[in-house]
Amino acid sequence: MNQVILVGDLGYGDAGKGSIVDFLVRELQAGVVVRYNGGAQAAHNVVDPSGAHHAFSQFGSGTLVPGVRTHLSRFMLVDPFSMFHEEQHLQKLGITDAFSRMTIDREALVVTPYHQALNRLREIARGNERHGSCGMGIGETMSDYVAHGSQVLFIGDLREPAQMKRKLQFLRELKLAALQTIRHKLPDTESVRRELRILEDSSLMDFIVDRYCQFARQVNIVEPAFLGRLLAQDTVIGEGAQGILLDEWYGFHPYTTWSTTTFRNADTLLQEQQYDGRIVRVGALRVYATRHGPGPFVTEDMALTAALPDLHNRTNPWQLTMRIGYFDAVAARYA
Repeated sequence: MNQVILVGDLGYGDAGKGSIVDFLVRELQAGVVVRYNGGAQAAHNVVDPSGAHHAFSQFGSGTLVPGVRTHLSRFMLVDPFSMFHEEQHLQKLGITDAFSRMTIDREALVVTPYHQALNRLREIARGNERHGSCGMGIGETMSDYVAHGSQVLFIGDLREPAQMKRKLQFLRELKLAALQTIRHKLPDTESVRRELRILEDSSLMDFIVDRYCQFARQVNIVEPAFLGRLLAQDTVIGEGAQGILLDEWYGFHPYTTWSTTTFRNADTLLQEQQYDGRIVRVGALRVYATRHGPGPFVTEDMALTAALPDLHNRTNPWQLTMRIGYFDAVAARYA
C-alpha cells in the first residue's frame, strides 16, 4: 500500500521523533525519510539495537538502517559545515555511504557561518532576555529570505562558484551592518570575539566557498519534481523537527522558532506532487513534559528535573538547561 507517515512533536521538542522514525523505518521497511522542516538545530537521538547512538541533525533518522535514503525538502535550512561534521560521526558508526544516500532540493536555503555568528551574538546581547535560540543561524537565514528573496543563498547556488561567492558577500555585508546595532551590548569575552572573527575576517570567504563546492560534489542536488518519484514508493516517512508548541505561527512568541513545525509544510509538499496515497499523522509525546531553554512551561517541576535527567539533552551555552515537568493535557490538546 502506498502511504506516507508524517511524524511530528506535540510539545516543545525532544519527544523522541528520531526513535519513532527509526522504528517505523524498520517495522514498515520504508526506503526513504523526507525531512519537511527545520535544519541543523535538530538533535533526534537514535540508539539502534546494537547500542550505537547518533543524534540526527540533517540526515534522516532512518540512516542507521542500511540503504534507507534521506531527502531534504525545500523547507529544510541546510548547513553544509554541520552536515560534514554529522557525516563524520556516522562514519565512526560504520555508515560510510550517508552522503550517497542523500538528496537535497535545490530550493532549500543555506545557513552560512555568517548567519550563525550573528545569531549567537544577538542571543548574547539579549542577556537575561534570551529567546532560547539554538545558536545555529536558522532565524537569521529565514529573516534574510523573507526580506531579500532570491538574493540569498540556496543549495542550487553551490554548483555555481561565482554566483555563490557573490551571494556570500551580500550576506556578509548584511550581517556586518546588523552587527553595528548590537555591538554596544556585547561583553568582551572569548565567545564574542570568536563570533566576531567569523564576520570580520574577509579571508574566511574563500574557505567557505571551497567547502561549499566540495559539499555540492558529494551530495545529489535535485529538482523539486524529484520528490514525486520518491513518493511512488510503498512507504515514505516524513520527519518533522522541534515541536508544535514552538511553531512560528502557533507558538508563544518570542520563544518560538523561525520554522513551521506543524504538518503544514508536509501537506504542501504532498499537494504539490498531487499525492493521492494514504497519509498518516503521528504526534509524539513523552509521558512527562520537557522544555530545553527559556519560555513558558506551566508544569515545570524542579524535583522532576533533578529526578529525570536526559542523557542526550544536556545543558548547553545556547538553550541552557533541559527542564522537566508533569504531563500537560491542556498544552497537548492545543498542539
